[in-house]
Amino acid sequence: MSKFYQLKVINTQQETNDSVSVSFDVPYELYDTFNYKPGQYLTLKFNIGGNEFRRSYSLCSSPVLEEPLKIGVKRVKDGLVSNYINDSIKAGSTIDVMPPGGRFFADVHKDNYKTYYLFAAGSGITPILSILRTVLLTEERSFVHMIYGNRKQDSIMFREELNKLEEEYSDRFSLIHTLSRSNSSWMDMWSSDNKEDFRKGRVDKAAVEWFINEYPPYAQNAEYYICGPGTMIENTKKALKGIDVPDERIFIESFGTEKVKSFVEGIENAQLTAQLNGETISTKISKGKTVLRALIDAGKEPPFSCEGGVCSTCMCKLKKGEVHMQNNLALDEEELNKGYILSCQSIPLTENVEVEY
Repeated sequence: MSKFYQLKVINTQQETNDSVSVSFDVPYELYDTFNYKPGQYLTLKFNIGGNEFRRSYSLCSSPVLEEPLKIGVKRVKDGLVSNYINDSIKAGSTIDVMPPGGRFFADVHKDNYKTYYLFAAGSGITPILSILRTVLLTEERSFVHMIYGNRKQDSIMFREELNKLEEEYSDRFSLIHTLSRSNSSWMDMWSSDNKEDFRKGRVDKAAVEWFINEYPPYAQNAEYYICGPGTMIENTKKALKGIDVPDERIFIESFGTEKVKSFVEGIENAQLTAQLNGETISTKISKGKTVLRALIDAGKEPPFSCEGGVCSTCMCKLKKGEVHMQNNLALDEEELNKGYILSCQSIPLTENVEVEY
């Protein structure tokens, strides 16, 4: 069951013209419940205009510091919740928050000796920042190389904090910004008076290849963390595979609005049987509806968060029948082969479908 807790906002801060960070106070009795690994996210629930909305936002705070939970939220065009947070959430606001979740995280240990490659674009910096801070604070022998893509200089989230980390850990942390547009001339950005390194372009295949060549690993035990929109992820992974980086060393979190890759209406009134929270549920799935929505319409409380095929909160196992997943940015090939599906994206293709949460 998806359990939410009311947390009070203790601070909001304008990070850029179109983004804010939101910090939460966690009561002492909930410390264990809200313990997290660097890279994980929080799911927030809102009632806007009489309708319930859930959205997931990655934590940019570090679990090894005694600091409030903090997320970063960037405005999205026509994004109802992201705009609501930017416009309406203030210190003192109370928000329903689910405990941290997600499979995108770094296992950070004091004795590790690794090279971390971090690739971020836009608001994809939020989980990457949590990983970066935690590694630098915990693993004194590890090195971090990071490339961060944005449109312009004034759209760089957490710019001041990143600069401070680069200065403080200059012997173990390399940071490259790459910009698809610029607030000033490229000559100005590369001038000797400019302390930040800027590269022109996006985080694409060419940028990744240049970045790896420019910053070879110190420790041969290297891991690669990628967070950003779909195209950026595809290009980065393609470049890494091109230099023979194994899949088990590549960790991905997709950010940004993804178009549904394919839409199928499915079967009219398919019979759904679901094992959920120790209960066997039987209900019908209307044509074009997902397994998740059918259960919600039946008054049940299946786990879910983003409803975009990104977070894997709604994952369940298909025991019988066939479904079509409209989008899948969360499950890997091994999980798919084992029969796991994202219920928020699954449309029935057979008259009978059985799932187990």
